[in-house]
Amino acid sequence: MSVIHESAKSSIPENEKVPLKTKIAWGCGGLADNFMFNILMMLGLLIYVDHFRLDPKLAGMALFVPRFIDAITDPWIGNYSDNFKSRWGRRKPFIFVGVLISAILLPFLWTPVLLDTVDAVWYKNGPFIYLSVVGSLLAVSYTLFVVPYTALGFELTPNYDERTRTIAWRMYIGLFASMAGGWLYWLCQLKYFPDEGVGAVWVSAGAAVLVLIFGWIPAFFCKETQDTKTQLPIKLWSAIKFSLTNKPFMILMGAYLVVIIAITASSGVFPFLLIYGVFEGNKANFGEYQGLVITMGSITSYLSMWLITAVSLRSSKRWAMLSGLGFIFVGFIAYWFAIDPRWSWMLYVAAFIGYLGMQGCWLMIDSMVADVCDADELETGLRREGMFSAVKGFALKLAQAITSAVGGFMIAFAGFDADIANDTGVPEGVIFNMKALVVGVTCIGLLAAACVMWFYPISREAAARTREALAQRKRHEDDEAVS
Repeated sequence: MSVIHESAKSSIPENEKVPLKTKIAWGCGGLADNFMFNILMMLGLLIYVDHFRLDPKLAGMALFVPRFIDAITDPWIGNYSDNFKSRWGRRKPFIFVGVLISAILLPFLWTPVLLDTVDAVWYKNGPFIYLSVVGSLLAVSYTLFVVPYTALGFELTPNYDERTRTIAWRMYIGLFASMAGGWLYWLCQLKYFPDEGVGAVWVSAGAAVLVLIFGWIPAFFCKETQDTKTQLPIKLWSAIKFSLTNKPFMILMGAYLVVIIAITASSGVFPFLLIYGVFEGNKANFGEYQGLVITMGSITSYLSMWLITAVSLRSSKRWAMLSGLGFIFVGFIAYWFAIDPRWSWMLYVAAFIGYLGMQGCWLMIDSMVADVCDADELETGLRREGMFSAVKGFALKLAQAITSAVGGFMIAFAGFDADIANDTGVPEGVIFNMKALVVGVTCIGLLAAACVMWFYPISREAAARTREALAQRKRHEDDEAVS
């Protein structure tokens, strides 16, 4: 495999290589991204349902609202950053402001007001309204950061394989936050805090400091491309129309949307299933397991990126993506047998198999979106990394919004009741329902995503033809300018 990587590296023209220091500087933003993204997802339902006793359906809806608002603001921010002009560039001012606001808001997620109204209807329910509002503010500030930040990464190189290597640095560094994210709930349970709600505040405050430091590094140490500064502004609806009529992009986003829904639909159910179906209500043991398995998964993710990238270099990004989906599918099939207190060690085996494919899939998605930007430029004559980044973010957040809402209803549909669970445990029938939902929904979704991904048309050869056509156009424009 090392020969494959080296041969691909040697074929990259010098002017298309990204310096290591630039890769690292841009990659540092991945750590901030993961902390912003993980804290609400990892702790939201657990803290608000199991600690603050918010109804799981309302908790799910409260997490839906921020993701929905976040999703619909993505195209606006993406298009605005494509058209923005300043002495600091198109992307950097957004990155700076988004990081600052996000860092300020993170600790305030866990300080709901009017806790005595937690059993009231939604429009009188203080914790529900509070989580919806503060979560929405955080979601918008996250969009201000992540859409321009992702677009900045797409612009760093035009090379098919160098893009994969460059984008991988976001994940190399961001995975350290994923490792830490696995221990967030465990940290909230430490005896130094009077309860897990207070623990969540202090844990989020510590994460906010890291978000501030690492999120600002790309803004200060990455240079933006100069080629797009003279292009005419693009109207929002025209930009959206061009994006939604780009066939390769829509196929890619269709597969991405289905994958995210498949994996995250059951994520709200999964912690409760493990706490009461495997760890018999011991939250400390679950927190320790979660920290260990996500740490193991984060380490395995480095192997995943190497493995899936090797498939990409040998064949194409489409085949690499399909390979990654296959690993995730097998991992979730294994969970059916692993979710049992008699052999809980199998949870690590199932997670390892799934993690072998997961991070590689996310890497391929980002790398393929960058290739789509080239195909779009050939057709429209415009560079619109911000808009494509925004639509990708829209797909992600729309899926998360749907699954955040669905997750709460799935918990209720399975028959889970937090008060009964804490008093007498969860009945076997409810455990079976929860397991069937986790494994069944995920596996069906993964198969559907693989079917969609089969039709993705941009091969290595097609990408090379696009780059050559763009180079010819640029030479022609330069010749005309000289004459």
